[in-house]
Amino acid sequence: MTWKAGLAAIVVRLDQGLKVDSNDLGAHHYRRVTSIKVPHISSKVLLTASTERKVWLEAAEVIFDAYLDIYSAPKGHRLATRAQLAFVEEQDRLTGRAKRMFDQLGHRSRVDSPGACASG
Repeated sequence: MTWKAGLAAIVVRLDQGLKVDSNDLGAHHYRRVTSIKVPHISSKVLLTASTERKVWLEAAEVIFDAYLDIYSAPKGHRLATRAQLAFVEEQDRLTGRAKRMFDQLGHRSRVDSPGACASG
């Protein structure tokens, strides 16, 4: 994207794109989480000496990233989460696939948490 104003321009590039994830599987402290990830943002300021010349000089460059998690915890969300969990458990009764998946995720969360101890 490029914005031009007079003898200056700003060029912004999202080289690795923009990713938006949403998860509405409720947890104890929140009902939904939305994550926005922009792993590489490049912004350049360009200047030119006159509008007749087509020569632009780079005056500045900033490279950064942006990661944002937005948690939603509306009043009464724990009741809705319990109802959602009961529904998933009922639907999963025959196969047990969801239970195995959630058990693996729970184990991974405990292993990856800062206070977890590694067993050797």
